Amino acid sequence: MRLQCFNNFDDLSPHQEAWERLSGGVPFRRMAWLANWWRQYGAGQRLAIQTVWQDDQLVAIVPWYQHESAASGRVLRLLGDGPVCTDYADLLLHPDHAEASIQLLADSLANSHEDWDLLELENIPASGTHLATLAEQLTALNCRTHATEALNCWRLALPESWDAFEMAQSKSHRKQIRRLLRRVLETDRAKLHIAQTPEAVRLAFPTLIDLHMRRRKSLDQPGCFASEAFARFLPEAAIALAESGHCELLTLELDGEAIAAEIHFVDGNISFAYQAGIDPERLEEEPGSLMQIAMIQHAMHAGRQAIDFLRGDEPYKPHWRATATPCVTLRVVPNTASARLRHGLWSTGNQLKSWVKAGLSLTSAE
Repeated sequence: MRLQCFNNFDDLSPHQEAWERLSGGVPFRRMAWLANWWRQYGAGQRLAIQTVWQDDQLVAIVPWYQHESAASGRVLRLLGDGPVCTDYADLLLHPDHAEASIQLLADSLANSHEDWDLLELENIPASGTHLATLAEQLTALNCRTHATEALNCWRLALPESWDAFEMAQSKSHRKQIRRLLRRVLETDRAKLHIAQTPEAVRLAFPTLIDLHMRRRKSLDQPGCFASEAFARFLPEAAIALAESGHCELLTLELDGEAIAAEIHFVDGNISFAYQAGIDPERLEEEPGSLMQIAMIQHAMHAGRQAIDFLRGDEPYKPHWRATATPCVTLRVVPNTASARLRHGLWSTGNQLKSWVKAGLSLTSAE
């Protein structure tokens, strides 16, 4: 087995088919998502995608880049991190070569510790990932690992029938669902539009942006599309993923006007609900709940096994009976004096922030 590092996405284009096979049924690991992220957010960073080859077969991809700062030094980070919130990031490994690839990567990192000062993995599942295994291997090779609790991801498992779904809800919630179905969704007033082709997704995007931004403004929040980079990134990534059948943009109309919209990325039998918007002027008609019911029914009719609400501990997620996947942010520090000194300074500052926060909480409780 051999390692090869890529510093340009164009050089990886001939291997896109192999990349997709290794993505493991998660749309946020696909090249279309990560390459578009790099185009919008990669300025000033160095692409450092590590690959593992068995003869001429690509068997592993490590999708990261290097960021440098005075405080942290040379930091290896996952493509897609930051405000885009790329969930379920992981190493992309062929199952037959996973163990050997992870060991090769760990040995390479441990032996090249003069080339990096920190490996920072943002909001990854706390267990069951190849990244967690890599961190364990690095710890065994005298690296230090520090885990911080991050935002949970939430997944709603879908039963085989709508009746079974309703019965899993609380009595009051079940009553609300049936009322909205009877009075709104099962009437001619409501219509759900599903954009799946690249052109349909492109045409539906302004509605999503408008509803999202108007709702955020009503809450005195900027909204994610206030960022020019994000406003360029998400439509481009969505259209690219729609080309391979991995994107849906849902719009719910009531009385001929859009009241809610959501963009989902689909892989295998799972819909990943990424971003949404509702009409703040029609809240009395419960557009959020109406869309939740409509999109769950759509997912079930399409044969999906689950809807993933991604990161964030908003109350509506457990309310709809989604279950949490605990996540962490992992910091791995190589066995060098400078890297450990930086990590020590970071740990001290982080502890001080926790003490200040705890002190403020106690003060406000008095």
